[in-house]
Formats: sequence, structure tokens, C-alpha cells
Amino acid sequence: MNSQNKRTTRRLLGLGLSAALLLPIASESWNTAWAEPAKAPQEQRVLRIGSLWSGEDDTYFRQQFTDLYELQHPEIKLEIVPAIDPNDQRFNNSYPQPTSANNLESIRSIMGGDQPVDVIIGDSALLKTLTENNLVQPLQPLIDRDQYDITSMAPTMINGIRELGGGNLYALAPTFSSSALFYNKKLFDAAKVAYPANGMTWDEMFALAAKVTKVSKVKENRVYGFSMSRSPGDPFWDMQTFLSPLKLAPYDNKGEKMTVTSSAWNKAWTTYSGLVKKQTVPGLDSQEFIWTPEDNKSYSPIQGDLFLSGKAAMVIGEYGYINELKSVERNASKIKNYKPVDWGIVTVPTFPEKPEVAVGTWLGNMMSISRTATNPEDAWDLIKFVNSKEVAKIKAHNRYELTSRKEYISSQEPQVNLEPFYTLKPLQPNDPQMDNLLMQKPGLYQISDAGRMLFMEVYKSKRTVSNALKAWEKQGNAMLLQLKKDPMKSFNLENGWLQKSAVKSD
Repeated sequence: MNSQNKRTTRRLLGLGLSAALLLPIASESWNTAWAEPAKAPQEQRVLRIGSLWSGEDDTYFRQQFTDLYELQHPEIKLEIVPAIDPNDQRFNNSYPQPTSANNLESIRSIMGGDQPVDVIIGDSALLKTLTENNLVQPLQPLIDRDQYDITSMAPTMINGIRELGGGNLYALAPTFSSSALFYNKKLFDAAKVAYPANGMTWDEMFALAAKVTKVSKVKENRVYGFSMSRSPGDPFWDMQTFLSPLKLAPYDNKGEKMTVTSSAWNKAWTTYSGLVKKQTVPGLDSQEFIWTPEDNKSYSPIQGDLFLSGKAAMVIGEYGYINELKSVERNASKIKNYKPVDWGIVTVPTFPEKPEVAVGTWLGNMMSISRTATNPEDAWDLIKFVNSKEVAKIKAHNRYELTSRKEYISSQEPQVNLEPFYTLKPLQPNDPQMDNLLMQKPGLYQISDAGRMLFMEVYKSKRTVSNALKAWEKQGNAMLLQLKKDPMKSFNLENGWLQKSAVKSD
């Protein structure tokens, strides 16, 4: 026998021995077809899961929520039932007609009939609509009956859902999205300022930001105390994000009258325009940080990130931002003259009027049991499984969403406590009547555009806050009147109205 044949023979013997050693382990650990006698097939029960939107391909949905359950429950057949099929609109020859923002009638359609859905999965706006219309079952009686442990669930998820249900628990969610306030320790140390703390109000955080701000006409020397996000943005829209917990609307929910000359609007514009003027937060000039010189010699892979480039001492960042920070740290040697940021996190600032409600935190994929479910016990069994500790352990590998089980929320940085991501409450959904108005009258978006034009004049010191808000009220009321006559009207905001809009007395 030649050497080649000997090697082949030894390899085959080795593989055979390995297989023989592994077979007992496999047969003990897995319910395989060859390890157990065939069982009589069970009659399958159908469990229908309703969602607001769904396409023909539900692969991703099944991978995220149901594949593991089906693997362990062959007696259950899961059907995904959409309330709205996007193909109906995509292939409709006529122009799509505006629909209700809360899609209540569409949801009702899959909850009735001969084959109603058992489980409904959706976001906070949908859950609020369902609870307000008594369309889903409370889960607490089932939790108590089965002694199902929810004590280790993240306050962000559990308290957020209770608030949507008026204090009652109508759903559970296996994951959620959240943000925290990231801060640069080096910049605070250099300014000899104490680090941010958990539980700060916006006013407290802005006062801290002012102490670490470096004002300069030379962009390379400038440091903003705070930025609403890590990327340069627009100060007007940043202000809208800042105000989102307060649910301030520029007009009433009938779309008939502007509401911007209130003390709350005045305070918000005064506060944020002052921050822009003092360079405590970025203005439109911060866009220059993302420009690349024509010669490309000064390009840096982090130049569009205000936090990583040391141009903002604090930013609000989502949970997934940690991945970016770690990636840049691992590749720091490849970036010219760069040293990794020594960072920490605390909770996002909140308003005293809305304590514990955080910008950048929201709930999705909440699972409820329909009041009309024909298979409520299997529906509850699915919800228990998807929200179990066993599934949470698997979901913990997701670096962009947080699992709702606290014990599996772990940090890639041992010294970083992730608690700021899961203690505050998410934003409540918008008033569906306001969303309906925007769908029926697209021109309403331009009222915000008019406000943006006026806000720019305020932080450029061309007019006072009071003057700007009065001008916005006047222009907005005129636009609302025209939209009442013609809901599809659009406006030319470059027609000189801004120059003519100065109000004589403040």
C-alpha cells in the first residue's frame, strides 16, 4: 500500500471513530428521527398572528418571532395575517387614497369573520388604539394564573406598555429600542467639570453643556457642549426632537387654528435658539464637519461623527452606537492622529412635566391577545415563549436592540453599566387625529417649514422669539384656511411672506 492510500485509510478510520463517539451524545441530546420511534402525528391547531403591514415574504418575521416556537410545537401551525397588504396599493392603478392613521377599521377586519386572528403584533400607536377600543385582552390574569415571572423585565418595556394601557398590561415585547446620553470624559476633565449624572433634567444638562463648550470661529477648535445626535443636523428639527415628550403641536387637532403663541412654545424657542447662538449646540454651520476637501488629504473616517471626532462633549446615541465606538477603538491605529474616546453613559435628560419619558426610546413588536381569539390559550403560550428567559438569552446577541429580560442585557464594556438604556419610559404615540390630518392634508408639513424659516431668523438675531411666533401664527392660520378649502394645496414659501411678516410690537 502506498503512502497516499495509507493516509486516506487513516483519515476514514478517524472520521468513523469520531462519528461513533458523537452518536450517543447526539441521540441523548436531540429528538432525532433515528433516535426515537416514530410518533403518531398530532392534529395541527392553527394560530393566526395579525399585523398591520406584511408583504408576501414573511421570512424575517418568522425568524425573529416564531421559528423557534414552531420547532418546539409541531402541533401548531402559524399563519401571518396582514391587515393591509402593500401590494394592494403598489399595483393599484388609481392614486392611493388617504387612510386612517390608526388603521382601526383595517385591524377590525382581521379580528372578525370566520377566521379571526388570535395574536396581534404592533407598535405603541397600534396598541394604544387597541386598548382604547377594548379589542385586546389584559394579560395580568394569565400572568397571575400561570405564575409567569415578569419581575426581571426591563422597566422601559413593562412600564411603557402599562402606560399605553392606562395602567393595565395588554401586551409584552421581547425587545425594545433605546438611547442614552454619551459623554466624553476627556473633555469634561479638561474643563474641570463634573461628569453628567443619571436623572438630569434638560435644563440641568444644558447648564452642564455650557461649561464644556468651546466657542471658536475656527471649526477645528470648536467644541459643542451637546448635540441631539452624533451627526450634524438642523437646529430646528433638533429642537422638535427635544420637545417631543411634551407633545407640543403648532395647530389644533382639527387643523383650524395655530397654537404657537403659548408660554410653552416661547420658552422652547428661547431656550434652544439661545443654545444655538452660544454654540452650545450645533447650528447649520456644523454641516462643514462632514465635508471632504477636494484634495481628499484631510479625510477622516470619523469626520461626520461629532462625538467620535471630539467636537461634541455629549450626544444622544442609540444602543447600537456602542458598536460604532468599539469598532473605531479597534481600528484607531489606522486613523491618523486619533485617540479613542474615553466615554460613559447616563440616562437621557427629561422634562419635569414628563418625568422619566425619554427621547430616543420606543417600543415595537408588542404581542397582544385579541378579544375575538378562537385560540386564546395557544396565543398566550406563544407570547410566554417569545418573552421567556430562554429566548431572551438568544436575543441578547442582538447589538442593536435590547432584550426585555434585564439579566441578559450585558455590556461589551465591563466598566459600562447599561442601566440608563432600560430605566426610562418610551415616548407615547402621537394623537391619531393629528396623524390623520397630515395624511389628508399633506400641505400641513409646510407649516413646520415656515416655522423653520422663522427660527433661523431668531438664532441669527434678525428677530425676537415673540415676533417670530406671532409671524408663524399669522402665516400658519392663513395656510390652514387655504387647506380647509383645498386639502391637497401646496405652498410657495419663497414668495416674500417672510420679509413681510415682521410684527410691529412684541
